[in-house]
Amino acid sequence: MITPINLAIFGLICGGLMKFCWQMGLENRVDIPSFLMTDALFMFLFTILAFFILKQPFVLSNRMSLAAALGGIFGGAAMTAVAYAIKSGGQGSVIFPIISLETVLVVILAFIVFREPVTLTKLVGLGLGVTSIFVLSR
Repeated sequence: MITPINLAIFGLICGGLMKFCWQMGLENRVDIPSFLMTDALFMFLFTILAFFILKQPFVLSNRMSLAAALGGIFGGAAMTAVAYAIKSGGQGSVIFPIISLETVLVVILAFIVFREPVTLTKLVGLGLGVTSIFVLSR
C-alpha cells in the first residue's frame, strides 16, 4: 500500500543515496560543473520517463512555473555550494548534517506563508533534529 509516509521513506532512502553518490564523486575530485550537469541530465530523463509511465500531461500555471524555476535556481546554488564545500576539504559527514538544517527554514516559511500550525510536538521534533545535527557534525 502506497502511503505518504511510505513515499517519504522511499524519498529519504533515494535522497541519502543521491547525496552519498555526490560525496563519492567529490571525494574523487570530479569536475563539479560536469558532475552536476550529469546529475541534472539524469534527473531530467527520469522525470520524462515518469511523464510517459504515468501518462501525465504537462500542466503548470505561470505562477507555479516561476516557483519551479526559483526552486531550480536555489537547488542548483545549494548543490554547487555543497559540492565546493566537500571538494575544498569539508567532510560529507559534517557538511550534509549542516545542510539538513534546511528543514528548520521550511518549517518557519510554512508557518509564515501557509499558516501551518507549530505545535509543541513539532517544536520538540525540530529541537531533537537540530540537536542530532550538531552532535553528528562534531
